[in-house]
Amino acid sequence: MPDRRIPCQDITGRRRIDMSTDSTYHFLFFGLTSFRSLPQREQAIAIECARLGHEVDFIEIPPSVAGKVHALFNSAFSPLSRDTGFTCDPALPNLRIHTPPTLPTGFRNSLTPTLDRAIFRQWFRRRFRGTDFSRVIAMVMMPLWWGNYIDRALFDPGLLVYDICDSLEVQSRNEKTLRRLREAEESLGAEAGLITFSAREMETDVLRQFPHAEALFLPNAVSKEFISRVDQEPLFHRNGHPRSIGYIGATSGKWFDNELVLSTIREFADCHISIIGPVDKRFAEACETYPNVTLHGYVSHDALAHHLRRFDVAIIPFLSNEITRIVNPLKLYEYSVAGLPIVATRTAELAHHSSILYLAQDASGFIASIRAALEEDSSELRRARRRFAEAHTWEDRVRTFIGHLQQQVLAA
Repeated sequence: MPDRRIPCQDITGRRRIDMSTDSTYHFLFFGLTSFRSLPQREQAIAIECARLGHEVDFIEIPPSVAGKVHALFNSAFSPLSRDTGFTCDPALPNLRIHTPPTLPTGFRNSLTPTLDRAIFRQWFRRRFRGTDFSRVIAMVMMPLWWGNYIDRALFDPGLLVYDICDSLEVQSRNEKTLRRLREAEESLGAEAGLITFSAREMETDVLRQFPHAEALFLPNAVSKEFISRVDQEPLFHRNGHPRSIGYIGATSGKWFDNELVLSTIREFADCHISIIGPVDKRFAEACETYPNVTLHGYVSHDALAHHLRRFDVAIIPFLSNEITRIVNPLKLYEYSVAGLPIVATRTAELAHHSSILYLAQDASGFIASIRAALEEDSSELRRARRRFAEAHTWEDRVRTFIGHLQQQVLAA
C-alpha cells in the first residue's frame, strides 16, 4: 500500500496526540448497533482494546420507540428473528458500554432529526462532561453518526477514525437511508485522519474515495477466548447420528442466498441442517416442510462452540453481488477454529482464502463441493484450517492497529 502518512493535527496545525509517550489510550467507539446484539467487528475491536489495557467507551446506536416495539413484537410472536443477548465481560472495568436515551423515531430514518439530535447531544455532553477529547481516539463504525448526531462542534477528538466493515447497502433499509449514509460518509471521510477497512477488495475503492487519508487494511479475525472455548468443548461422537451441515449468521436477503440453502436442504435429506442466528420469517416458513432442518434462532456467542463441534461441514451461502464482493465474513474465522471444511459461494474477497475453502460458482457446484467436503475431510486438513484461525486473532489485529497509529499517523 502506498505511504500516505499525515500528521494528526487540528486546524491550527498543533499535533493532537503523541502516542509515543503514552502507555494507554482512550478510545471512544460510536457503534454500528447495540453492544448486546450479534457479535460483530466493532465489539471485538473494543473488547480487545480494553483487554490490552486501554480505556474504552462504547456508545451504542440510540434506541427508538419504534425499535423497542419491534423487539417486543419479535419476542412475543417471532422469537426466531431475535438478535440480542450478547453480554459484556464484567472483568473489563475499563470497557464501559453507554446506551443513549430512547429517541422518538429512529436512528437511520428519523422523522424528527432536530429533536433526536438535541436529545442525543444533551445526553452526550452530560455523560462525558470533563473529558479531555484532545486525547481521545474516536472510532466511528457507521457514517450516519457524523453530521447527524456528532461533529467537531460537539467534541473535537485527537484522532477521528472511520472503520469500514461492509457496503453501505448493508446498513441501509431503503434508498432514503442509503442517500443519507453516502452523504455522511463523504463528510466523515473528508475529516477522518485514518480509514480502516476489513476486506482486501475494498482497497481500491477506499484509496480512490479517500485520497487524502491514511488507510489501513484491518481484516476480521477471531478472539483467543473463542479459540479456547472451542478447545474446551468436548468432541462430539456421532454414534449413528446423521452428519451435520451448519450455518451461523443472519438470513438477510441482501447477502444470504435463501434458494441455495433450500436446495442444499433438499439435496442432503440424509444430513441434519442447523441454521444458527436470526431467521427471516419467509425463510422460516419455507423450512417448515423439511424434517432435517433445525432453526435455532439467536444463540449466544458463548454457546457457538457447542454447535461448531457438531458440524461436519460449515457453509457460507452468499448471493453474488456488490455487497458480498467486499465481505470478509467473521464466520470464516469462527468455522476455522473448529477445523471445519467450509463450502462458500465464490466471491472476490473469499477467493483470497481459496486454500482453506471449497468455492462454488453456482448451485450445482455448491452441492458438489459439500459432497466433496464430506468425503475428503481429514485430520490434516482440519489442522491446516485451525492454523489459519490461530494466525488471525483479534489481539494481533488490534496490536497492528495500535502500532500503525504510533508509527504512521499520530507520530508523523
